[in-house]
Amino acid sequence: MTSTIRRLVIAGCVGGAISGLAAGSAQAASPPPMPTTLPATGVGTTPAVRHGTVATGGQAVLWEFQYGKTLQYGQHTAAGAIPAGHGTAYVSAAVTRLKPGTRYHFSLLTENGGMNGAGTPTYPLNFYFGPDQTFFTKRLGRLSITTSKLSVRTGIASIPVRCAITQSCKGKLTLTLRAGSRTLTLARKSFTILADAEATLKPKLSKTGLTLLDDASGQRLAASLNARFFTGQPKFSKRVTLILK
Repeated sequence: MTSTIRRLVIAGCVGGAISGLAAGSAQAASPPPMPTTLPATGVGTTPAVRHGTVATGGQAVLWEFQYGKTLQYGQHTAAGAIPAGHGTAYVSAAVTRLKPGTRYHFSLLTENGGMNGAGTPTYPLNFYFGPDQTFFTKRLGRLSITTSKLSVRTGIASIPVRCAITQSCKGKLTLTLRAGSRTLTLARKSFTILADAEATLKPKLSKTGLTLLDDASGQRLAASLNARFFTGQPKFSKRVTLILK
């Protein structure tokens, strides 16, 4: 982390967001720039925004957020800079590509030995750490079927499904049947189901499915229902019974 801040200072490349700077003046013996870590907002399945405040004491201060799945953190945002001559500053940084359904720790880190008021690197480096905060990313939608007995009428299967949790379910369903050593595809259907909602998918049978099931009218057949998601969920697979009508 030290090398990251040094590199960003020397390159003059800083990031993050700063707002609400309160006017102040630098003192000959300024107190350390104490950070306060605030709760995260905008938490989704993969993004979140970290927030914090820095009591700069009028000094030039560098800051960044550490984050990770444990108190060891292991990752950090790009370094941001607060110019000299300000009081308390509000800072924030957005992060994406987090893992859904996971608890993350984060802490605001400040450093006041790496840059003077003119933006020139100075040493030694002094680091200060804000209190740890945690948040949970949202889980991806989870698909389920409300019954394992699926009716098939006039070449169309009726598949009642539910998308649980807080994210919509998007993907493609495939209905298959084992015939000896072969796996026959009876129907395919792309779907988008809103979060915490139910729907009945009605895929049309393929020519193979129509031919096969036409000879088995009135019977019950064991089949498999599989789903492949476009939004990162694990594959869904269920054994079902087709009731031919």
